[in-house]
Amino acid sequence: MDLGIFDHLDRRDVPVRTSTSTASGCSESTDAAGFYSYHLAEHHATPLGLAPVPGIFLAAATQRTRRIRLGPCVVLPAALRPASGS
Repeated sequence: MDLGIFDHLDRRDVPVRTSTSTASGCSESTDAAGFYSYHLAEHHATPLGLAPVPGIFLAAATQRTRRIRLGPCVVLPAALRPASGS
């Protein structure tokens, strides 16, 4: 059985840098512990939205992990829509 982590970066009463550092450390720790995957939620316009573009956070996490599979939990289709006039 493969186990993974589902995470999100929520707004707390700490600096954003602290929140992102904690989440980045979580992905690093789950990799070291042998977990299969780490998924990050995407939340827009909510207190859970410190990572509105999970791909950027996950790209940074690749620098601190070795084996774990990283991915977003959801990618909003509206974010993939072509720009107006295309």
